[in-house]
Amino acid sequence: MLKNSFNLSYCSYCSWCDSLVSCNNCIACVGLKKKEYCILNKQYTKEEYKRIYQQLKKRGELSNFIMPVFSSFAYNETVAQDYYPLTKEKALKQGYRWQDNIPMTINKGTISIENIPDNIKNIEDSILDEILTCIKCGRNYKIVLDELNYLKDFILPIPRECPQCRMTERREMRLPFKLWHRKCMHEGCENEFETSYAPDRPEVVYCESCYQQGVC
Repeated sequence: MLKNSFNLSYCSYCSWCDSLVSCNNCIACVGLKKKEYCILNKQYTKEEYKRIYQQLKKRGELSNFIMPVFSSFAYNETVAQDYYPLTKEKALKQGYRWQDNIPMTINKGTISIENIPDNIKNIEDSILDEILTCIKCGRNYKIVLDELNYLKDFILPIPRECPQCRMTERREMRLPFKLWHRKCMHEGCENEFETSYAPDRPEVVYCESCYQQGVC
């Protein structure tokens, strides 16, 4: 049995594992070789392993979905909170952890946003030593060398928002995980289909046939 595991070679009876070689009877382990009776990369005796295994099985924690206890992060520290928002109470009830004090710094900025030139060509490498402050959430962030080189290559300004706010903004621009039943907007076409573009959006939506005719 290799349940919900990946990149296993010559293994048996392993669940929630990744990159194991010649391992048997392991749960939620990564990168082990020639091991058995391990959980979270910790070695157990055969008897201890069987006892823990039965407890996990009894609690339904060996299901088709990875157990919340194996998550390295609290629920509100992950993108899951952006796509499937939960209150603290609901997250804890479902077995997830919750982080009340997400690690960050504020009020540590060393340079004002107003003092940062808009033109990347006027930015000196000393920006790498500065601590910036997000104009949206107030979180502090820094610019790293690879990022600065990227911005210079594409002639882009220094971002005024922290990475977290920028990522949230990009996610909000994506289409939702939902389909609407619509008709082709090409004149004379009666085709109907499912699309992730909501009826109130401004885009013109064609069926596949009309779209192909339009772009060819």
